[in-house]
Amino acid sequence: MADAPRPPDPAPTFHSERRGAGAALAGLLVETRSVMPAAGATGISLVLVIAAMCFLASLALGAALSVDRVASDWTSDLSGALTVQIKPSPDTAPEEQVDAVMLLLDRTPGILSARALSRADTEALLEPWLGTGNVTPDLPLPRLIDIRVDAAAPPDLEALSRNIAAAAPGATLDTHHQWRAELRRAARAATFLAYGILVAVAATTIAIVTFATRAGLSANREVVEVLHLIGARDRFIAAEVQRHFLHLGFRGGLIGLALSVATFLLLNVTNGGNGLFMVPISGLRPEHYPVLAAVPFAAAAVAVLTARITVMRSLERML
Repeated sequence: MADAPRPPDPAPTFHSERRGAGAALAGLLVETRSVMPAAGATGISLVLVIAAMCFLASLALGAALSVDRVASDWTSDLSGALTVQIKPSPDTAPEEQVDAVMLLLDRTPGILSARALSRADTEALLEPWLGTGNVTPDLPLPRLIDIRVDAAAPPDLEALSRNIAAAAPGATLDTHHQWRAELRRAARAATFLAYGILVAVAATTIAIVTFATRAGLSANREVVEVLHLIGARDRFIAAEVQRHFLHLGFRGGLIGLALSVATFLLLNVTNGGNGLFMVPISGLRPEHYPVLAAVPFAAAAVAVLTARITVMRSLERML
């Protein structure tokens, strides 16, 4: 009995392969077939430009995460701390003022600890501002008392301030409210600036991809016309073009991500970047790096959407 004829194999297409998740991810890095050429305005030069944009975007995003974390840590530390400043008084000796305030603090509920700072401790606090050795012995310095309060049951700060002023002439209570407000304001300014840079980088990337898409279509107008003559629809051409930009965007995003991660790791080692907006921008914590890992995928998505919208509009005008 003769074997039944086998049905013909289906015609191969550009995307007929079955690939697993790992192969699909590897396919984002290696482009084998596409209507768009691999050189010119849509080739390696565009990959490098997208890499630079993703590097800046990763730095801006990482800076925002770092500033939020540092400002949160600082305000959390200040929220549980108070300081008593005792200015020299002609009527009472400094040690008597300190003893009177310390006795009052020991009797105040909600105070976890109170420590009187020595003159050497106060001079050490001033050295970053005045320089080492510039605090002379004849410089009148206030006495300071560092207080830690119970966050669950804090004392009445207004009543405590009045009692301190009554216990020792020239003694005042600093709740660090102004410092916390300044830190929050600085953190918001730095965060808004970082996200503003992120938006500007995204807008620049969209403009670059739009230009590259139009340049690629103009350079390959004959190819597009031939595809239309053999029955290819605009959606097929747009799919091939956006597939090309998917590879470019993802590869450029990975390069930019690698550079940014290396930068933040270097900041972790050197503890650099401590002078921006009063809030240091240091390296990132481990939980922040997965957020940065989304940058290559975001870059690929922006490139794909921009390319598709641009090519559909350009095809309407070309044909």
